[in-house]
Amino acid sequence: MKKLAVLVASAALLTFTPAATSAVRADPAQRLRFGVAKNWAGYAAHGGPFTSASTSWREPSIACTGARSGVASFAGIDGDGTPTVEQVGTVDLCRSGGAVARHAFYEMFPKGAVFIKKTVRANDAMSASVVANSSSSFTLTLVDTTQNWTFTTNQQASNAQLGSAEAITEAPTARGSGIVPLANFGTINYSGTTANGQPLGNLGPEAITMVGNGGVIKAAPGGISGGSFSVTWHHA
Repeated sequence: MKKLAVLVASAALLTFTPAATSAVRADPAQRLRFGVAKNWAGYAAHGGPFTSASTSWREPSIACTGARSGVASFAGIDGDGTPTVEQVGTVDLCRSGGAVARHAFYEMFPKGAVFIKKTVRANDAMSASVVANSSSSFTLTLVDTTQNWTFTTNQQASNAQLGSAEAITEAPTARGSGIVPLANFGTINYSGTTANGQPLGNLGPEAITMVGNGGVIKAAPGGISGGSFSVTWHHA
């Protein structure tokens, strides 16, 4: 994916009404070097063209590491070294007092992210998929098996290169404030992760570790086997 930009007021994240276009958007991933990024942890396959990406996970029960901390999980096409991103997933945002706002969202960058009017709770079984019908037409689907809902939308994109397919845990970015502290999500286990219908691990994907200031590891993926891997929190 890319970095989520979250509108901030005063010292706390705003609680957004899940409707229309939200204040969350994605910008190019903040790469430091191969295998290392400031805001991503997970796996990404490169080359393509990629016409589908999918993954499943349990929504984490997070511990807030600050009033403005957060974490996102998603499946996406593009967004890693390409100018667009087509993605769908969830984002958990901490507010003052330790309250957590959980949102489902999709995004067709450079358009803003859109919050989905569906309930998401900790430990929900989530599945996300992005399908490129062409380089300009995409179908994005998010399923919450626990809450028994499915969301599907057809969206248009311009200049999609279909250059990467990924399953990512991300530290959101606050508009005007940079990357927010990464909420402690423990470990997220991804399964059924595919690109072009094949297990992502069969495509020689890049393992991406999230690193903060001074080279501190914030989150890191474990080894990938077929379509299964984990991402573990280390530092805010």
